Amino acid sequence: MGELYILTGDDDFERKRRAKALILKLSGLPVDAEVEENDALEIVSGDADDVKAPQIAGRFLDALRTPPFLCDHKLLWLRHFPDFELFNDDAEPFPALMRELAEPLPPEVTVVIDGPGFDQRKQFARKLKAAGAKVDVCGSSGKASDKNWAGSRRALIEAFARREGRQIDPEAMQFLCEAVGGDTGTLTNELEKLICYAGNAPVITLEMCHAIISRTAETLGWEYTSSVLDGNAARALTLLHQLISKSGDELRILYMLSKEFKQMVQTLLAMRQLHLTRVNPRTFDAIPDDVRQASPDNILLKMHPYRAFKICEAAMRQDPDALAEKLTQLRDAAKLLVTGGDPTMVMEQLTLQLASRRRAI
Repeated sequence: MGELYILTGDDDFERKRRAKALILKLSGLPVDAEVEENDALEIVSGDADDVKAPQIAGRFLDALRTPPFLCDHKLLWLRHFPDFELFNDDAEPFPALMRELAEPLPPEVTVVIDGPGFDQRKQFARKLKAAGAKVDVCGSSGKASDKNWAGSRRALIEAFARREGRQIDPEAMQFLCEAVGGDTGTLTNELEKLICYAGNAPVITLEMCHAIISRTAETLGWEYTSSVLDGNAARALTLLHQLISKSGDELRILYMLSKEFKQMVQTLLAMRQLHLTRVNPRTFDAIPDDVRQASPDNILLKMHPYRAFKICEAAMRQDPDALAEKLTQLRDAAKLLVTGGDPTMVMEQLTLQLASRRRAI
């Protein structure tokens, strides 16, 4: 029986990368080869701008029904199909195509399809899985709201570093996870630049990241909020002006600050729940199992251990009594921004207020 591979997910860059890697693997070619080097490969392009989806599906169906020519096996790739949801369409050729794919494929045919929209709850998806389709879901495209976003970003960075034979300093890892916005393609491009910049250095450091990573709005935002929390008012003001000139959205900057200070409050409460008065880089690796079981919803226990340490470290630099005052300052600044106050002056004053140094707890 032939094999059917389906690659899906909303991370276009990663999906396309994995699809090409799979084609090369099935072709027995090295990772740096071109897919066209396989004479048994037939490609039906699914992302041509001048061809509609039914025409693409029709071409693919014709190719699926055509036996191998001058080869004992055929590898058929429906490349970058626009949306798997179309497989659920009642109009031909989709019903005919589903009938072909839901039946055992000829043993001399291997099929690869990649595209977004493969909802495994839908009937068409269940039929293909029942027919033996191997499904690979390629994460999310850098959406911080996704439940597993942070873990996925960390895993991608760690895998990239392993392939390059490098280690990544924990602070550099935190910076890359939180400061490099955009999709996987953006992150991968920045990692490639970083590897080139690092030369033969075995460890990627935070200083290297600061030196070479593009100064996107996300990167500047991360550096700005970190400077405010660290009490470095001069650097925070410099970064604020860069951020305003790049994004021009003071309310968005205010939202970033509000999120950070609310997290400080939540962190201090979570530390109190765990009876933590000080932390070090190994603290959250050594939390006993009975404590974890007694506090399953504690936000710190759901984070990567080093990230939890760094957040606690930042929270401990805040005076708990002053945090309430700072949240009030954030609220007052929001009122001024929406009622016509000068945006730059409002944000400068707020930055100075929030970055004022307080005693540690």
